[in-house]
Amino acid sequence: MSGILATRGAPPAPERMRRAWTRVREFGGEDAELVPTGEGVLGVARRAWQRSPDLAGSTGVLREAGLLVAADATLYDLARLRGDLAARGDEPRGSDPAHWIAAAWRVWGEALVDHLVGDFAFVVFDTERRRLVAARDPVGSRPLFHTRIEGGVALASSSRALALLRGSESDLDLADLGAQVAGTLLSMGTHTAYAGVEALRPGFLFAHDEAGTAVRRYWSPPDAPDPAPLGLEEAAEEFGILLRQVVRERMGSGTTSVWMSGGWDSTAVFGAGRAALAETLGDDRDLRPVSIRYPDGDPGWETPWIEATAGRWGAPVEWIDSERIPLVEGLPARAGRSDEPPAHLYELWNVELARGSRRVGARVALDGCGGDNLFQVSDVVMADDLRAMRVGAALRRARARRPLGWRYLVRHALVPLLPAGAAKAIEGLSGRNVPRHHMELARVPWVPERFVREHGLRERDLAVLEELPAASAAQAENMLYVTVPALAWGGSYMRGVLLREGVVARSPLLDPRVIDFALRRPVSDRVAESETKMLLRRAVAEWVPPEVLAARDRRTGVTSGFSARRMRAELPALLDRLEAEPLRLADLGIVEPRRFGEAVAVWRSGGGDHLRSDLFAALRVEFWLRGRDHG
Repeated sequence: MSGILATRGAPPAPERMRRAWTRVREFGGEDAELVPTGEGVLGVARRAWQRSPDLAGSTGVLREAGLLVAADATLYDLARLRGDLAARGDEPRGSDPAHWIAAAWRVWGEALVDHLVGDFAFVVFDTERRRLVAARDPVGSRPLFHTRIEGGVALASSSRALALLRGSESDLDLADLGAQVAGTLLSMGTHTAYAGVEALRPGFLFAHDEAGTAVRRYWSPPDAPDPAPLGLEEAAEEFGILLRQVVRERMGSGTTSVWMSGGWDSTAVFGAGRAALAETLGDDRDLRPVSIRYPDGDPGWETPWIEATAGRWGAPVEWIDSERIPLVEGLPARAGRSDEPPAHLYELWNVELARGSRRVGARVALDGCGGDNLFQVSDVVMADDLRAMRVGAALRRARARRPLGWRYLVRHALVPLLPAGAAKAIEGLSGRNVPRHHMELARVPWVPERFVREHGLRERDLAVLEELPAASAAQAENMLYVTVPALAWGGSYMRGVLLREGVVARSPLLDPRVIDFALRRPVSDRVAESETKMLLRRAVAEWVPPEVLAARDRRTGVTSGFSARRMRAELPALLDRLEAEPLRLADLGIVEPRRFGEAVAVWRSGGGDHLRSDLFAALRVEFWLRGRDHG
């Protein structure tokens, strides 16, 4: 990852520019270049270790005739891209991502985004057309924010940098902070903690010229499966070829790590990667598993499946002891340094995986993120069964889920069938909130209802849930799982954290080609009776041991036991520190102190384990606010 800063319009005050650029350099790294464009500036900052071609490359701001490019990018599928460019009479004038983006701009203009595959955020300034264009990849692996400045616009990898540039760092977006505390997180990533600073959404393009600013979506996942798909076995064979390709493309030089649990997603990535290396003569790269070992009896325990998968390929496992991993340690200091409140409860858990990657000599780490998003689906299939009059199938699933309660069954089987506006009408008649979408999140009780209503927190989430039309409730769910802004919000934040540990994290299963392939397959590939992820499991059957891919009678790899233990050990000291000062969140009207105090008392007394994530959400925002006060 790299830091980007771009402005177009009247130059900001020098001190504001200095502070903004300093912040971008803190995000990106010491290898920095800021150049004038004639109508503003364009800058790139990255760490020196990222200069290799398989990472960010050595080019800072690329200057070619009539064109300047700032890229935070790693691009894949380059052989295909080279052929497409050559067919149009062009080619990149260097090997770094910025060179490929420049060539694609010359050939396709703004349509370049339809031809790029990769993890990217970039800014192009066409000096001849006097047009600035920026884009973010479809899953938002790299951050990019934008704002208005006098007579123009500014973009940066850091939201705080833009607030500094505007001179409005103290002007906070209370709705954004309230949403983080309330748990209405699905829209997170479309707003920031700073009023007037917005995130460019994944799969969107931003353009600015003398006529004004336009922001448009350029990518959406398939809204329906193919009407006449290949059979499952044929599709699995085809998907296996694609999976080997996308994993191979994402490996670094030398050793690459895979953060491998004993589940089906990361083992599929590891198996596909080892198979890809085995079939390529002369490829001396290595793929090493880095795994967390939980105690026997812990719900996260998956040691036998991890060992079986690694042993299939004769690969030693770099083990990390779960009991040595902190969870919320140092949260006040981390929050104070962060652009925005820390986004993830498991930040330090991921940091330990990054350190394990460095111990095996890896700069690139692959993960299994995306497997749950694409290759399984929730019990919302009951609604699709009822809509298609498959009543027997719906009843069988409902009987199996009966222990989860009638509210769960109603939410998944009936709410998706309600006509638009029906739930809202029921609310009006009953005077109580009624679920309007099966994925709608419940807010925590210590955020006042008046705050939720005043800032439209529920409506923000519902707008995200309802924006993508789909052929079925199951298809809509999978589409949302890869487009919901919260995915990019958490993912890009975590990649920035890992960058400071010297590691670039990549997610092969979130490649747009994988997304397209998976969502063009029938929903029956994702769930059938008690089975899930059939397509993925069949595709990797030659590379992952059968005992690992077999159906399990219970869910494994669950981190709830780990987080419960760590929170009991670490949270009391944080709560003591929290209670030593008045709550800033209460001063802002976001938290009702009495109800929050009651929840803390329940947790301190040994109950309320289900509260730990909600308490963490309040703590990270509170300590972020205090860090600003003290900084």
